[in-house]
Amino acid sequence: MKRRRMDRFVRAYAELGRFSGAVLVARGEKVLFTQGYGLADHERGVPNRPGTAFRIGSQTKTFTAMAILRLKERGLLGVHDPIARYLPGYPGGARITLHHLLTNSSGIPDYVTTEGFTRVMGTAVTRRELIDGFKDRPLLFEPGEGVSYSNSGWVLLGEVIERVSGLAYGDYLREHVFGPLGMTRTGLTDDAKGYLAVDGRAEPAPYVDNSRQDAAGAICSTVEDLHRWRLDVPDELVGPYVESDGIAYGYGCAVGPGRIESSGGTIGFVSVSARYPADDLFVCVLSNVENAAFSEIERGLAAIARGEPYELPGERVFVTVDPALFDRYAGRYTMRFLGRTSTMDVTREGARLMVEVHGLARTELRPMSPTRFFARMKGEVELDFRADGEVALNWAGRDVTARRVS
Repeated sequence: MKRRRMDRFVRAYAELGRFSGAVLVARGEKVLFTQGYGLADHERGVPNRPGTAFRIGSQTKTFTAMAILRLKERGLLGVHDPIARYLPGYPGGARITLHHLLTNSSGIPDYVTTEGFTRVMGTAVTRRELIDGFKDRPLLFEPGEGVSYSNSGWVLLGEVIERVSGLAYGDYLREHVFGPLGMTRTGLTDDAKGYLAVDGRAEPAPYVDNSRQDAAGAICSTVEDLHRWRLDVPDELVGPYVESDGIAYGYGCAVGPGRIESSGGTIGFVSVSARYPADDLFVCVLSNVENAAFSEIERGLAAIARGEPYELPGERVFVTVDPALFDRYAGRYTMRFLGRTSTMDVTREGARLMVEVHGLARTELRPMSPTRFFARMKGEVELDFRADGEVALNWAGRDVTARRVS
């Protein structure tokens, strides 16, 4: 019965154009439900299946953290070692530890959210070139005295893994993490196709070269493989160790009351894996549509599995408003979201209002009222423009406030 409810729930999102991908729900080793929806390749008509590989974005970070812990187990490093021990000459490396990198508390600025990243993301780059692009930027704060999400720190961890192990990052993961767990469909492959949902159509997403994501977000995996991984997650990875904006973090995961989450988003893809320890429950949602309702689907599947209330999705209704209103909303805004400060540019383009959060693709804001708008960017986002110049966002189920700076 629950399997039918789960299928009906996810299928409702898929039929509204709000999801394409694969899901899996398990209790312990037993899979309760798994299914693919939509197409993995629209050009060739290939369907999504539970064995389809998707880019998992920042879920990569938990595997990078696991690789560091494997090296620690072998006595090859300590998590509180300064990175200068492994990356001699790195600016401030005597003050920054591996633990700071693992908890986003190093103060190193995030290269992904810099202005212009989307213009170069499709070109290949070496890790040395990637590091050279951010290593001389000033720290946001003294290491350990704050938290700010930084893909840069995870790239440095990838370099540490290679220097300490003597293996390439992907090879080390395959030999010491993926292989032992039987994760045969997980690795640094680069052939998954990502899309953007636009007016009921799936449009190919801009290309991101895997070298631009590296140890911060380059892994592809399946819901089945991530279930195998869920069974081997050590307590040391979970922590939690730091807190930011009311959210506690372990090494590459967020830890809340009764719930542990690893999520990711990259151009063309979003994903989440969530554990509910008290129920021995695991829910995984992978999507090859960047603006899919992945978070809402994960929460709904968990509610069905736990016998809690849930709601089927409804279709959003859009309205026509005077484009002259858009001039009032145009400007640059900043916001704190999931441990990072992000910049959001809102611009008028003729009769359309556009939005770009640095590091994500530019997209349209569609009016639901003269002040309320909807956007699809790394999940679904609703924005309320207030008279005081602030914008209230509900981003994948989380409330965020953006403040105008220009």
